[in-house]
Amino acid sequence: MLKIKIHLLFILCLPTLLFAQMPNAAAKMKMLSIGRVYGKVIDAKTKQPLEFVSVALFSMPKDSAVAGFLTKQNGDFSLDNLPFGMFTLRIHFIGYKKFEQKIMINAQSIERDLGNIKIEPDVTVLNEVEVSAEKGNMSMSIDRKVYNVDKDLSVTGGTGLDALKNIPSVTVDADGEISLRNSSVQIFIDGRPTTLTMQQIPADQIERIEVITNPSVKFDANTTGGILNVVMKKNSKPGYNGMVQAGIGTNDRYNVMGNLNVKEKPFNVSLTYSYNTSRNENKGFTNRNNISYPLPVKYFDQNNNTTMINRMNMVRLAVDYSINNRNTITLGGNAVRGLHKSIDKQFFNSLNTDYDTVSFGNRVNENIGNFNNYTAQITYRKTFPKPQKELTVDASYNYGVTDGGYTFTTYNFLMGAPYGGDEIEKNVANGNSHLGTFQIDYANPINDSTKIEFGIKSTYKQSRNANTTTDFSYLYNAYVYDSVLSNDYLIDDLVNAAYVNYSTRIKKINIQAGLRFEQSYYQGQVLNKPNQDFSYSYPSKSSDILKSIFPGLYFSRKLNSKNEVQLNFSRKIKRPNFFQLMPFVMFADRYNYRIGNPALTPEFVNMAEINYNYLGKKLNYLTSIYGKYTEDVITNIAYTSPSDPTVLVNTFMNGDNSYSYGWENTAKITVSKNLNVTANATAYYVLVKYSNSTTQLQNDGYSWEGKLTVAYKLPWDITFQVNGNYDAPRPIAQGETREMYFLDVSLNKNIMQRLIFNLTLSDVFNSKARGMRYYTDDYTQDMQRRRESRFLRFSVTWMFGKPDASIFKRKSGNRGGSGESSEGMDF
Repeated sequence: MLKIKIHLLFILCLPTLLFAQMPNAAAKMKMLSIGRVYGKVIDAKTKQPLEFVSVALFSMPKDSAVAGFLTKQNGDFSLDNLPFGMFTLRIHFIGYKKFEQKIMINAQSIERDLGNIKIEPDVTVLNEVEVSAEKGNMSMSIDRKVYNVDKDLSVTGGTGLDALKNIPSVTVDADGEISLRNSSVQIFIDGRPTTLTMQQIPADQIERIEVITNPSVKFDANTTGGILNVVMKKNSKPGYNGMVQAGIGTNDRYNVMGNLNVKEKPFNVSLTYSYNTSRNENKGFTNRNNISYPLPVKYFDQNNNTTMINRMNMVRLAVDYSINNRNTITLGGNAVRGLHKSIDKQFFNSLNTDYDTVSFGNRVNENIGNFNNYTAQITYRKTFPKPQKELTVDASYNYGVTDGGYTFTTYNFLMGAPYGGDEIEKNVANGNSHLGTFQIDYANPINDSTKIEFGIKSTYKQSRNANTTTDFSYLYNAYVYDSVLSNDYLIDDLVNAAYVNYSTRIKKINIQAGLRFEQSYYQGQVLNKPNQDFSYSYPSKSSDILKSIFPGLYFSRKLNSKNEVQLNFSRKIKRPNFFQLMPFVMFADRYNYRIGNPALTPEFVNMAEINYNYLGKKLNYLTSIYGKYTEDVITNIAYTSPSDPTVLVNTFMNGDNSYSYGWENTAKITVSKNLNVTANATAYYVLVKYSNSTTQLQNDGYSWEGKLTVAYKLPWDITFQVNGNYDAPRPIAQGETREMYFLDVSLNKNIMQRLIFNLTLSDVFNSKARGMRYYTDDYTQDMQRRRESRFLRFSVTWMFGKPDASIFKRKSGNRGGSGESSEGMDF
């Protein structure tokens, strides 16, 4: 019995003896990664689970990160494969007080169930978050205003053009042309120029649109009309997530979109596909009264019935690779393919002074165009331990191809005369474009209030457009080549630029001052015609160098936490394009032809703007007063041909200086917890000049436009939204535009943030039409056109995802809940 006890005692003491002989054994036991801590995070007041809460574990006493996790939809978290030791658990979530708890993991307590962890709302932080949310809907920085697209229910399932209709001071005309404060605006995608149109971009892929009315020197100097920077959606959540959307509407409207995002260091991958198609049946008219020459035709009336069909496919792929915490490479690309088809049926009638018919007939214009567009981009971004110090190198390439053509068939009947036969004109067109951009930007903060930025950029664009026009000849019973209207253009455009920007703060005033220098080369050729080419380089002489330097000066002052004032100035350039410069006939009919002017010089635009922003708890109010002074304005002129006085020659010249100014106001009001109102009103003055060899025309006047969005949250997570727009008549060279107004209504139902139903009725009163009225000594004319007709659209969106920062590591057997790897050295 004694021997048994001795043997048993020896066995029990054996581990202790062995560990005594192995001084590192205890340390190795301590480093075993078999521990686990788990629990659930809930709101202390509502007792509801909280999703995407940051849960982190830090070792003691060094306070170094060991593991991290973002809570799931039900508030659960689990930190796995943890070593033994003493730790601090820290829980952080915006709008809540921080939570800390000491935890011991050892052989006796390998797994720790922390139960329901209640975190308290922080009233102070919640107020700040509420203000931040207001600012996110309509925020203002030193050089731009931001409008979130995904919060506009009326654009779900639509295109980028739909996303622009509710943005203050942005106008889309009947042809889809976009203007900002009545000037032609440039479209950027993710901060880079593009050949895509807004109609070729699905609205559901846009995160926000940045309206830059007076771009800083970091942007191209030819942005005289401002910039609309379209920021595409990009995944920032760890784990995987995505969405599937399908929609159907009247007028053959169908849309499908799928998106999948996967993020786990070092990769962040996003893939999106979308399909969109629509058909619009529109009507228009033209009514003309000839005053000076009423014979033989006094009145001309025309009615249009137009059918437009649009179809588009788009694929986007973006991949971020984090070399380490401070070095990232991004590869991105998209492919767009689509079709635009239109059939315009015109019914016309000509009357004499006694209202007797002189002639009548109809014309059918058929147009079809196919487009393909491909974009590739690579970006290298390096950050530094010093905050805001950053180096970015970016290269992008865009290739576009178009093909199609049109057929014009005219049936004209003269009273008292035999029918002369159908007039048929055909055109076959195709083109391609190449756009390459290389850019380097570097920012270096000197101290907390001072920063210097500089960069270089080179942009090269080559485009070729060939069109062949033929007219049917009854004499030859065949189509005859039209040498005047058939052209094959090849255009090369190169712009090199460098800029420097200096930002500082002097007595609470933020100042940003910069200079940009640009050198440009432009060449245009007509390949199917001899000796018809033109090129220019600017600056071409020493006296032009100062005109090639474009300054920008921006001031901002925060009066307090709610009030901010800004003032900015800049100088821009608008270079003449190929068609304005080339000294040969580019367009002709029986009574008109157009020719370029090689003596044109660029026009220079001086822009100024003052902004005031009030950011309160219930009100965000932004008001802007802006002005623009343009030197050497490129102007259209017309004069009678010396060889034939019945023919007008249309060309271009540098005309008189002009100016315009306006006052823009935007307010976002939180009326109650469930009611939000966003209102915009802009009043402006327009001065328009037109001249020819015998006449000096000038028209000026005031106009205004307004936009209103009302969103009301009904019970059962249903949101009701109304969007209203009104554009008053605006002065043009020989008359005014017609007023335009429309109203959209939307309903949105959200189920558990997973399933979203949307119903939109666009243009409730079927009133969205644009037109012009001309008042001259020779004639008066009233015309109206529409781009799209009223429609009803219903869409369903399903959201899915799992917020797991280690989705692949767990599957491969690596440590799970630690979140992001800390391996890798910065360089």
